[in-house]
Amino acid sequence: MVRKSFIKLLTVSSLVLLLGACSIFPKAPQMTVYPLPQRDVQRHSTVAVDKVLSVATPYAISYLDTNRIVVMTPQHSLAVMEGIRWDDLGPIVFRDSLISSLRRANIYSAVINDGTGVGDYSLRSDLQDFQMDYSVQPAEAVISIDATLISLKARSQAYKTASFTARAALSAESDEAVVNAFADANQQLQQQLIQWLSTQPLP
Repeated sequence: MVRKSFIKLLTVSSLVLLLGACSIFPKAPQMTVYPLPQRDVQRHSTVAVDKVLSVATPYAISYLDTNRIVVMTPQHSLAVMEGIRWDDLGPIVFRDSLISSLRRANIYSAVINDGTGVGDYSLRSDLQDFQMDYSVQPAEAVISIDATLISLKARSQAYKTASFTARAALSAESDEAVVNAFADANQQLQQQLIQWLSTQPLP
């Protein structure tokens, strides 16, 4: 069960302090580490174009740039869940899952991390939401991004932009249910993004 104490109330400024100066807090108890479960996405039906897509790590505001699971409380303040965390920083967790789904979607001949080489196109994004929202009932995992597709080969660096949001309700009061709600919201958002990418004309 998710304990009533699972929410550690912190203001935005306190969250920043927690990330940058953890030594001022008492030693934290050992936490359970969760990966983001990878859900299947619909495979693109046509033959992949002979282009390489480079996926950048999303930009995220400081309180989302953490391995802690962020919560919007019923009082509309920010908090983190006690006792559990992601296996990497939230933006990296999101990026790695997206790369995996894009490879399966078969839109491009290759999909790479932007740190591993230069592609024909770059997918860049701002991670606007990556948290549990307890200000609604039932609570929901919410993920939203502003995405930009940039041509790295065109002289004018032509680009397209779009925004995507997905929510998934919490099915039970447990840590596992929280993680699964994130996975469901993530699957929805990835499907939206893949559909958008598959319809973009490539110069």
